[in-house]
Amino acid sequence: MKSYTMISFFLSLSLILCPLLSVENATDAISNDLFGENATGFSQIASGNDNSVVKLMSADSKNITEVSLKDYLIGVIFAETGPLCHEEAIKAQIIAAHTLLEYTKTKSTLPDGADISDNSNAHQGYMTIQEQKEKWGDKHSEYTDKIGKCVDEVLNRIIYYNNSPIIAAYFAISNGRTENASDVWGSEVPYLVSVNSDYDKSSPDFSSESVIDRESFLKTISENGGTDSYQLIGETTYTDTGSVKTVTLCGKEFKGTEVRKMFSLKSSTFTVEEKDDEIVFKVNGYGHGVGMSQFGADYMARQGFSYKEILEHYYPNTEIR
Repeated sequence: MKSYTMISFFLSLSLILCPLLSVENATDAISNDLFGENATGFSQIASGNDNSVVKLMSADSKNITEVSLKDYLIGVIFAETGPLCHEEAIKAQIIAAHTLLEYTKTKSTLPDGADISDNSNAHQGYMTIQEQKEKWGDKHSEYTDKIGKCVDEVLNRIIYYNNSPIIAAYFAISNGRTENASDVWGSEVPYLVSVNSDYDKSSPDFSSESVIDRESFLKTISENGGTDSYQLIGETTYTDTGSVKTVTLCGKEFKGTEVRKMFSLKSSTFTVEEKDDEIVFKVNGYGHGVGMSQFGADYMARQGFSYKEILEHYYPNTEIR
């Protein structure tokens, strides 16, 4: 049985090549509209194949385009992790993306029969072939072949819990542990529980800082119900993983997830302090923190773990078939 090893300098250096580290590719895939009390109670079983067609809605134009399942998954990989990650990490991401697609189909309220949108904050990202070519240029064909081979190998594999596709949530970088779904979305899910992802700390994008002038800070807090401009920062409580559970700002208690949204922070793992006429947020990680860490998946793949082992680690109590 392989064991999770300590972060090494040489491995962390190689991980810098993975494009999911950049801000533009970080994801917050899946949102509250897909998360409900019946999250684990589905009866529909996914059965993807080469001939499957995905009805994809553009978040911008609202137009619906039909694409093959394979082309859809290739487009998701280009948008979510890029082609430079290890093949086993790409396979893990493909299966998670396919599973999330099948889950979304069972919950979709999109118009005109759309299966899923390309909104990475609500569902998951997608990059058209033209967008892929514009970004990767002469390398596009090579990278498409690489991703396509990974898709072919795992096309029909889905992650299940109790015979139903799971909420295959994923994100960019954890704070060292993934989050319990109950701490982020308010409901417990047996397979979206906190697991170790300490290797994420080696990401060059692990830490970030957001500085806001006092006037803008007070305006935002006031618009969200805060009233005490003399006591800017009060008591903070934390989840078991070290993320902010609640923090009192200007006399009102906010959830850490609310503060993250109000100030566009990269995650809910943050400290906040006043310096002169500025409010400084120091943040660790990127994304909601629930499910699979994309950075962690790439790290594990480079350690020799298979896509199956990666998925079993980040989605415990599930099966892949």
